[in-house]
Amino acid sequence: MLNANLNIAKMDQIIGKHIIRLQRVNSTNNYANTQLVGNELAEGTVFLAYEQSSGRGQVKNIWESEPGKNLTFSIVVFPEFLDIRRQFMLSKAVTLGICKALSKYVNNLRIKWPNDIYAGNQKLGGILIENSIMYSSIKSSVIGIGINVNQTVFLSDAPNPVSLKMLTNEQLDCEVVLSELLSGIDFYYSLLKGGEEDLIDKEFISLLYHFTENHWFQAGKETFEGEIIGVNDIGQLLIMKENAEVHSFHFKEVEFLQGPPN
Repeated sequence: MLNANLNIAKMDQIIGKHIIRLQRVNSTNNYANTQLVGNELAEGTVFLAYEQSSGRGQVKNIWESEPGKNLTFSIVVFPEFLDIRRQFMLSKAVTLGICKALSKYVNNLRIKWPNDIYAGNQKLGGILIENSIMYSSIKSSVIGIGINVNQTVFLSDAPNPVSLKMLTNEQLDCEVVLSELLSGIDFYYSLLKGGEEDLIDKEFISLLYHFTENHWFQAGKETFEGEIIGVNDIGQLLIMKENAEVHSFHFKEVEFLQGPPN
């Protein structure tokens, strides 16, 4: 349950104060990273693309998005205040901001570890954060975000995509949704800068997909039943097996299964 108040004065908003609109790029994250080289970007600068030719997800995954129907954008921030060992806190803050904004339109929003936004059991969006590290601190972060807004036909082999339009039966104004998303992310980023990590941790856990539910997982050649009990400081998923042993997993080391093995 998200308890934080999202009423923020626009004049205080950092994220989204500067928006650079692009007709077509291969990836907004790629474009944002190139703009960081040799340029002084204001923190919170947003690069918004009408079309991405090679939108990226985690570990070379491709993000499918029909031009003009969804939101694909990247945000540049400079979270030098954040300990490098706690960099996953940025992902928590961003996903919470997204869920807070989208809860206006749909119910049952969840965060599927590590960085997907789910409505029920369907994927509504996702994020990809790329950090630049210097002298053991985070110099800059590029936060790539994709949200399915008005697309209703998905051609990729992704198993469970869904859009706001499919869930609400309404054609939505992408500019309005963008403004709400940026306000939500700005709010939780401000909380993070203010040291409110305990609040962010608590709210993140409350929205964690399959939290404390018994579920089947695949890790390497092992298939097992277990219960998600949290995420540790470095972003590893914590799963307690039936024998009460707790195991930690990095991304791609464990996979959610739809049911018990045959």
